[in-house]
Amino acid sequence: MGLNEDLREATRLAVLEMIDFLVTEKHLTRDDAYMLTSSAADLAITQLVDGNKGVHAMIPKSIFR
Repeated sequence: MGLNEDLREATRLAVLEMIDFLVTEKHLTRDDAYMLTSSAADLAITQLVDGNKGVHAMIPKSIFR
């Protein structure tokens, strides 16, 4: 999840958090995590209130079976 006043920055943070998650929890290389995120992650806007914008990234668990 990424939170920032700028929606683009919030999106960038959400993608970076997804990559970090895949590296630490799924033991992917950073390059593989980047490629998987770019092809399989879905992004959605979480919030647009109080000046902060939120974006979250999701990847289906079924990819890892």
